[in-house]
Amino acid sequence: MKFLNQKQLAILLLGILTAPFLYLSFPRLPGSADPAMGGFSREIALHGYCVLVVSFLAGIQWGIHFSKRTEDSVYLVSFLCLALAWFSLLAAGTMLGLSLMLLVVLLAWMEDRRMSEQRVTTLWFWQVRSASSGVICLSLLLAIADLAGR
Repeated sequence: MKFLNQKQLAILLLGILTAPFLYLSFPRLPGSADPAMGGFSREIALHGYCVLVVSFLAGIQWGIHFSKRTEDSVYLVSFLCLALAWFSLLAAGTMLGLSLMLLVVLLAWMEDRRMSEQRVTTLWFWQVRSASSGVICLSLLLAIADLAGR
């Protein structure tokens, strides 16, 4: 017996994928201890997780292209996003690196919008991706603002 259909499962998984962004970017109170992050700063953990998520989302875009749902070269934009994301690790956890990740997430989001407008993906997928991308962008902006305020 199935408990979730494909749409429900995708929504659940993207929600789970997005939740750590909220935790990692929540502003710390002055004088409060940073939670144990395995020896990493919150910004480096956020940065690394964002690169992982962008890699996953690029894989979705490649899958859409190679399943012949589009004749478009959608994989070129996702490859650019992936290359920029990994390049950003040269400045991991810094304002520059997190700003580059923000740009990457916005580029991937714009590509998903384009695919939705072409009806390559479903409307509900675009809505879920928009919600998760919005949370990711907000999280990156909060982390960048926190670094700028130090």
